[in-house]
Amino acid sequence: MAHDYRPFWEKVQRGSPEDCWLWMGYVDPRGRPLTSHRHTPMFASRKAWILTHGEIRDKSCVNHRCDNALCCNPDHMYLGTRIDNMIDRFGRIPPGERKPYGRKHAMTDEQVNELVKDHARGVSIVELAKRLKVNRRTIERRLKERGKLGPATKS
Repeated sequence: MAHDYRPFWEKVQRGSPEDCWLWMGYVDPRGRPLTSHRHTPMFASRKAWILTHGEIRDKSCVNHRCDNALCCNPDHMYLGTRIDNMIDRFGRIPPGERKPYGRKHAMTDEQVNELVKDHARGVSIVELAKRLKVNRRTIERRLKERGKLGPATKS
C-alpha cells in the first residue's frame, strides 16, 4: 500500500519552481524545520528530497542552493557532504558580513563588561552564569578573553 504524503506537502507553502517553498510545520527553537519519515525525526528539506528523488542511501546531507533553511523546494537542493554544506554556508560570505552565530554572541559587550566588573568585586562565576543564563564555561571564556581569568582566579 502506498503511503499518503499529502499531509507533508500541505505544510509546505509551494510556489513556482524558482520560489522557495516554505515549511509551515514545526520549527525547533534554533529555526530548523522538523518532521519525521517512517517514524524517524528529520529536517523537512530532507523529507522533501526523499519524497521527490527517493531514499538517500549514504550519509549525504541535503544542502540548499538558496540558503533558506525553511525551503522545501527540491529544485533548490542538492546532495553533498557536511563539508560541502559548511563551504556553501560560509564560503560565499566575506567574514565581516557573516551573521553572529555561536556562543561568543550569547552575551552583549555591555554584559561582558559588567561581568568583568562584578567578578573583580568578588561575584563568583557560578553566580554570574546563573544571572546571565549561560554556562559557567561561557563566563570563564569571556573573562579569559579579557585577560581577567587565570588558573588561580577560577571560582
